[in-house]
Amino acid sequence: MELLSIIFAYRNREISRIKAAMDSLKDQNNMGFEVIFVNYGSKPEISRDLEKLLAGYSFIKYYYLEVAQQLWNKSRALNFGIKKTDSPYIFIADVDIIFSPDSIDIFHKQASLDHFTLFTMGYLGKKDSIQISSKLDFKNLNPERYGKVNGMILTSKKSFWEVKGYDEFFHFYGAEDVDLISRLENAGYKSNMLTDAYFYHIWHESYQKTDDNVLSVVPRLTNALRINQQHYFYHQREKITIPEKQDSWGEVIDKSLSNLLKTPSKKILLENTFAQVDHFFNEELYDIKNQILEVTIKEDPYYNSVKFKSKKLLGMQSQTYISLKEISNVILKKIIFDYRSSNYSFEITEDLKTIIFKIQL
Repeated sequence: MELLSIIFAYRNREISRIKAAMDSLKDQNNMGFEVIFVNYGSKPEISRDLEKLLAGYSFIKYYYLEVAQQLWNKSRALNFGIKKTDSPYIFIADVDIIFSPDSIDIFHKQASLDHFTLFTMGYLGKKDSIQISSKLDFKNLNPERYGKVNGMILTSKKSFWEVKGYDEFFHFYGAEDVDLISRLENAGYKSNMLTDAYFYHIWHESYQKTDDNVLSVVPRLTNALRINQQHYFYHQREKITIPEKQDSWGEVIDKSLSNLLKTPSKKILLENTFAQVDHFFNEELYDIKNQILEVTIKEDPYYNSVKFKSKKLLGMQSQTYISLKEISNVILKKIIFDYRSSNYSFEITEDLKTIIFKIQL
């Protein structure tokens, strides 16, 4: 029996969720599988707890990628895992799911070089999800609803290589799964949908798009979901199979290179004025070559002063300011569109008064 690989991409999620998923795999009727678990730059304290947990499961191959300084990129994390397996077939999993005991049997029966398989997902409510941490009994769980678009896919390693994996344009949240499905179909693979639910999704707070409009230490891009959807629509419209800028898919910045960012050769300090930010990121940045660049943008104290606010109300201000949230959006879009494969780091300080962007040019 050929081995099948299950790939998880992870960053800073609750350890209890991982335990539930791994316990459900430990109880499979068919143990003909391995887990490729990719920790994409989680915090050190979380990573320590995670590694301690995963050490208790013999079927797991664990990889920690030192990329905490970069944006969350599920596509790249999954691509890294895809390149680490020798199994002919791959199932892409989510860290929030638990598997029925016969899941691996089903995967082996469905595995094909000619088509990929999609699955119905059962979504658990909050009450059942809380109980999972104390006792896992799949047959006694009752999903509140079911869904067919969920990112869980079984396909061949060959098919992933043919389309060069997930498109690493997709950051933050959304559309990387439907984009992959569309490109697999463009490459000639047929889809197969199973209506029975062989795994359930553990409840969590829903992703709030409104939070994308608020500056936070964890970077979030305003309108990220819509930008991702537009990229997917573009691929669908143009019938694209292999994404652009995907030559180095599944590759991450080596620690020795990311360490170069600690000693920048050129430093730029900006205040949050529109003119400074606009000119630097649309003109000056592209003139900088062969440098380790550090750009620090600080909020001008005058920006929040009573004097400035009074002048603004009276229409008297002479300088146009831009909020750090807006500046964050500018830089995040530069990274995604132009520098997503570069050696970079992005940081918002705890007091939300400073943004630090570093990049090797």
